[in-house]
Amino acid sequence: MGTLDGKIAIVTGTSRGVGVGIAHELLRAGATVVGCSRSPLDGLPGADSEPGWSDRSLQLVCDQADHQAIDSLVTQVVDRFGRVDILVNNAGGTVPAPHVEDVPALVSRIQGAPRSDDDYERTVLFHAFAIQMNLISPLWFAIRAQRQMKTQDGTGCIINISSGAGHPAGSPTLVSYGAAKSGLNHMTRSLAQEWGPRVRVNCVALGPTITDNFRSFVLPKDDPTGAQYFDPIPLKRGGEPAEVGRTCVFLASGAADYINGTTIEMDGGMLPGVLYDAGLKTITDLL
Repeated sequence: MGTLDGKIAIVTGTSRGVGVGIAHELLRAGATVVGCSRSPLDGLPGADSEPGWSDRSLQLVCDQADHQAIDSLVTQVVDRFGRVDILVNNAGGTVPAPHVEDVPALVSRIQGAPRSDDDYERTVLFHAFAIQMNLISPLWFAIRAQRQMKTQDGTGCIINISSGAGHPAGSPTLVSYGAAKSGLNHMTRSLAQEWGPRVRVNCVALGPTITDNFRSFVLPKDDPTGAQYFDPIPLKRGGEPAEVGRTCVFLASGAADYINGTTIEMDGGMLPGVLYDAGLKTITDLL
């Protein structure tokens, strides 16, 4: 018996990376998982790797910058499965910018932000996009999920995926992203207080986590294994998407029923700010 048998989970941002790792661990624990991404996919990536996972998973399209798309996705899940027990707000992310006041076109394009030939407009849109995707859209998803969860029996579970960039020490090169993640941490506490006891809300603040994008846009070309990059981290390595997933399983399981409104720092014991210069190097090399 899995710890999440019979639970229906939504995980945002499951086209790749951390979202896929979270989805797989929820499936491993017995949950039915609905993933979503902005582009259509044939199914949840990797769901065919284990027996039965394809039968308990679904991949839908959702542009989380559109509140109506969020509403439609949750409605589809409820129509098909009858309820929503778990929401993992994973979708988000950013790209470091060398100068907050002048975001290069390449950085904006990699981030997926709206494009503009005007330097100021491009910079403004880049930061607005970071706040939207990392704070406002997770709030929209949480509100829509809670509106469903409060009508059900049992206690709903919402998990927000945050970042060490949200630390009060500040996050140079990640100014708008760090501000959004700091807001996400605060939002987690506030929602937990408003929505208890029907819904628990917690947060996981990630340090460097090994994904394809991390390898492409963060690890320096002259340090492909990260041996030097990870040296300032006490555990001397980055996290793995599956490890993030197992933390989410714990928070969604009966073992964590009295954990509410907290942010778990999942960063290997890293001190704030130790990797900002190293993380920027790959981008500056591209520029």
